[in-house]
Amino acid sequence: MSIKKNYSFNLLNSLLNIIFPIITFPYAARILSPEGIGEVQFIFSFAQYFSILAAFGMPIYGVKAIASAKGNSSEESRVASTLILLSIITATIAFAIFFVSVQFVAPSKNSFATNLIAGLLILFGFLNVDWFFSGRQEFKLIALRSFIVKLFSLSILFFFVKEPEDTFPYLLFLVFLYVGNYILNFTFLMKRIKLSLKDISIKPHLKPLTLIFSMAVATTIYTTLDVVILGLLSNERQVGLYTAAVKLSKVSLPILTSLGLVVIPKATQILASGPNGNNKLFSKSFSFIVLLAVPMCAGIYLLAPESVILFSGIEFIEAAEVVKVLSLLPLLIGIGHFASFQILVPLNKNAAISISTFVGVILFLLATFLLIPKFGSTGAAVATVSTELVVSGIYLLFIPKELRLHLPWKKIPYAIASCLLFIPIVLSLRANLNSELIIFLSSVCLCLASYLAVQHFLFKEGLVKEVFAFLKSRGR
Repeated sequence: MSIKKNYSFNLLNSLLNIIFPIITFPYAARILSPEGIGEVQFIFSFAQYFSILAAFGMPIYGVKAIASAKGNSSEESRVASTLILLSIITATIAFAIFFVSVQFVAPSKNSFATNLIAGLLILFGFLNVDWFFSGRQEFKLIALRSFIVKLFSLSILFFFVKEPEDTFPYLLFLVFLYVGNYILNFTFLMKRIKLSLKDISIKPHLKPLTLIFSMAVATTIYTTLDVVILGLLSNERQVGLYTAAVKLSKVSLPILTSLGLVVIPKATQILASGPNGNNKLFSKSFSFIVLLAVPMCAGIYLLAPESVILFSGIEFIEAAEVVKVLSLLPLLIGIGHFASFQILVPLNKNAAISISTFVGVILFLLATFLLIPKFGSTGAAVATVSTELVVSGIYLLFIPKELRLHLPWKKIPYAIASCLLFIPIVLSLRANLNSELIIFLSSVCLCLASYLAVQHFLFKEGLVKEVFAFLKSRGR
């Protein structure tokens, strides 16, 4: 299947990941309040951190390992059996450490049942074999599975979360979103391969997994533990506000990062021929990220008040300032994801990624402990953005010079210039309209139209031309 078709299915899955929180989080936020959201998000984020540790770098390494099998069913079965066995070991260890650790971190906040439900995210992590289907580029199946699980999880949310005290059912809903996917993943896997302990060896996989694992440990400190550290140094209300802001600022990220999973198998094959590989693939991927990420950043910043009210309710309005700080994340994470997963990982430069993320961890910990006690959720946001900026910058430095210089950097100022019209559009609509919903929808439509027009007619952006050509052909 071509990159375009794979990306289409992965994009469909990404759109589900965008639409779903837009439906579910506003519902939960209006019922549970910032304090209720903060209470659940604290223990969920704590468990999520250990689940990422339990994965031991498998989500990234597994894609490469299965792609390298090149459709050989016996080799795929052997690799999958080995990685799953290793996952069972790491999941068991991580679950035990989580259960002991949570007693020290929040001994009086959560019941045994709450900790157990959150811990299922870790214990069932070995069933998460998305890497197998991504390696085989079966993105149609991934999208279908995601849709089924999201449909079932909605029943948990709407039937059981009805009162401010319903924090436990909300936690169950969050955990099921992951565990449900894991179970379906494994069910589909069993129809494609035969698991066996015969002729498997864990040792050859340990070195590359350990390098990726060290990256995962470092990365998750500033992508997951931000909520935990905020909860420890501040209070549940600040966690709730920060959670709402992060969900808003990251809601569109799946569109940017979904391309990475599709490109990794192709990039692995291309870069195997030499460090420069096919520059056209990477230039187009970079252009795509910039073309989408820059207007996302501008829109998130300018429409922060309206977005917070529509997304979370007026109780969360304080989160608008946090959203403005976090508005740079789509561009920073998009470029970081491009540099690390599309280039450095296929080039086996895992050590470079580990160095980058280690520097990020040091910066993040210093920033959080300095800023959160005084500025709460805003301090956490500044720490997060600063870390992403530094880490993405170091990633880029590790890219081979020839490839780095070949990237179309001029696309960034072009995209920024194309967003300048957003300012008068949003300000004039806000001055003349009273409804947050109408201001938001009108701004999005007018800003999108102006952005595409400037990119097409002034900067002659090739990707926009392709979109217009496609729409024109459809209209015939």
